[in-house]
Amino acid sequence: MAMGPLKELRRRFSHAHITLVVGSWNIETAKEFRLADDYIAFDFFSRNPSVDKGREEAASIKPLLLGEFDLAIDMRVPDETRPVLLAVPARHRAAIVDQYRVDGIDIAIAPFNLKLRRNLFYKLAQRIGIADRIPRRFFDWFTDRNQVRLQHVTEILSFLVAKAAAYFDNENDAHNHQNAATKGAPVVVAPFSNSNLRDWPIEYFGQLVAALAERSEVVVIGRSESQAALENVVKIANDLGAALVSTAVDLPELEFNQLIKSASLVVSNNSGTGHVAAQLGRPTVGIFTASHLPEIWGFQGPLVSMLMSSIECRGCGLDQVRRCPIGVRCKFDIKPDRVFAEISSMMNHVRGKVADAVPLAVSTAAIYPLQMGLAGRILEGAPL
Repeated sequence: MAMGPLKELRRRFSHAHITLVVGSWNIETAKEFRLADDYIAFDFFSRNPSVDKGREEAASIKPLLLGEFDLAIDMRVPDETRPVLLAVPARHRAAIVDQYRVDGIDIAIAPFNLKLRRNLFYKLAQRIGIADRIPRRFFDWFTDRNQVRLQHVTEILSFLVAKAAAYFDNENDAHNHQNAATKGAPVVVAPFSNSNLRDWPIEYFGQLVAALAERSEVVVIGRSESQAALENVVKIANDLGAALVSTAVDLPELEFNQLIKSASLVVSNNSGTGHVAAQLGRPTVGIFTASHLPEIWGFQGPLVSMLMSSIECRGCGLDQVRRCPIGVRCKFDIKPDRVFAEISSMMNHVRGKVADAVPLAVSTAAIYPLQMGLAGRILEGAPL
């Protein structure tokens, strides 16, 4: 099932040097289909796990690999091989994984349904022997809808490959704009969206702007209806000793785009500014309240980090503060020092990026013959 997606990987990364790590019993098949440039045998599982359930240590992959890689991609659907993926020295890692629960994987597709799960009523009907007499949808109203959502593993893996390719396309575009991220380029802060519930507290933005202004000029932008609040952000920053802070209100579209292009960093609430900045390849930090999930509504780009509370009710979809029964606690969970730490980490990464490419790796752990599996973050204010 992975051979089609591996061919697609070869096509999309036609100039890359691909290393395929696969079970020893699959090496010749992989060579027959010319799936990679180098082949390494690594029997993480036994050939028949029903007979021998032992596993190799994930870290044992390291001595088999030469150098560091741009990308390591795990094409196994279940998550047993994720430790192998994390053991591969790589700048980026891709997998089918809940990236809010696993650090170190920055290109991810959320786990999906592998089967139509039985609900409680259907299980009871089976137990008493009447399930075969009554249509299943009588017990499970959503069974037909869930069946529509099922997707072939090969299609999912092809999507993972496409997402990895798009990620690198965006990264290359960003590299072409890196000259803008030099000393003297402004930091742009967009504190307001079109919903009060989505807006990070003004006092937090003021503290963050004050910290940013110690390193660079800061431009706080917004629309005229938010001007008083923008000025309040600047006042809080000035009271904390910030000097290089200005506002820009109702910028014409052309001027807005030019300002974003020139920015060394853009910090945005859940609003259009963050989306534009991310697509222009600028380093972008998004601060989300938990009403709208970043994995659905978040910014997409090569240098993006989004922060959101891990509160249990995240994804509620509310748009009005008065409807939240706990006072939009998720607005206050992420503190300014946590955002500033994430910004510092991102900018250190930007400054440390090198132009020389290193070999592209596709690291795999074999499961059964012809089945190959290849070898951020929402915590309390942790980035995706």
